[in-house]
Amino acid sequence: MTFSAILKKDLSKLPFGSKACQRAELSGMIGSVATISVDENGALAISIKTENPSVAARCYQLMKTLYQIKPKIKIEKTRKFKEHRAYRVVVEEPWTAKIILEDCQILSYNTSGQAFFANQVPEKFKKQTNQLKAYIRGAFLGCGSVSNPEKTYHLELVGKKTPLTNKKIEKKPETKADAKIERSPTVNNEQCAYLQSIKTILDQFDIKSNLIHRKAHWVLYLKEGSSVVDFLSVIGAHRGLLEMENIRIVKEMRNDVNRQVNCETANLNKTIVASYDQMADIMLIKDQFGLKNLPKNLYDIAELRLNYPDASIKELGERLDPPVGKSGVYHRLKKLNQIAEDLKRK
Repeated sequence: MTFSAILKKDLSKLPFGSKACQRAELSGMIGSVATISVDENGALAISIKTENPSVAARCYQLMKTLYQIKPKIKIEKTRKFKEHRAYRVVVEEPWTAKIILEDCQILSYNTSGQAFFANQVPEKFKKQTNQLKAYIRGAFLGCGSVSNPEKTYHLELVGKKTPLTNKKIEKKPETKADAKIERSPTVNNEQCAYLQSIKTILDQFDIKSNLIHRKAHWVLYLKEGSSVVDFLSVIGAHRGLLEMENIRIVKEMRNDVNRQVNCETANLNKTIVASYDQMADIMLIKDQFGLKNLPKNLYDIAELRLNYPDASIKELGERLDPPVGKSGVYHRLKKLNQIAEDLKRK
């Protein structure tokens, strides 16, 4: 199983919590991934499709607990890269579907009696933090995925291919025959508006996210490891959060070691190159001028460099009597370089 599938399986085992939180979570599932159909007579039906059996079971249990119904579960075999199963939780009874949609704040009415399907997080669930978290959890179960943190930090919520049918009913229907349906807005506008409403909520939790258009979908994604961890904390994925934090610690330690090794290697290379140039200058002075003709401070550092070609500037200074700091050693070696340059010009 992928990291994302394991995470959703763990989330599906969480306690349901209060009735309000259950409604919020179910609303998140419906709002993020459900297909809501309305026939010519105004009859409603709900279909929630998922490739994760644990998510399908969670959705089934939520509907059963909240509304004392047993929705149908349909299993479909699809071919996407390889053969696998998809699960549909379906409510086909129009009156039951209407009750669920109204209770989950998906279907609402304005003061004129016009009915609308919401394309954003319902205001009702924004008033309580626990309900808001439950809603985000439901949205993630419906349309979310997260990459294996061993490879990269990436979590995203993808706008559904078949959007929430944002139809408008001219009058609140008393019977099926009274419903009149108009065309919905564009798919892209609905996807963008819905994900933007979730992005606004994530901003309230100080979770950095970005909204982009990718092919036929709008995608809300998180790239930073800290943002993904904070998101998992909000939706209650504590096991996945701990696993990801452990991976982050190991990766950061590995990166710190690599940086330190690279830094030490670079410094060593610089020391070797500088030592080679310094020894070349000293050998030139020795051949053409004689080291004993140098002032004592320059003679001492020249002898040390010849005897300890791999030593750093700091180590050379510590071997002098009395010891000299790095700046003093560097100054003396610079003097030797100038003498060598003068000899080259002659």
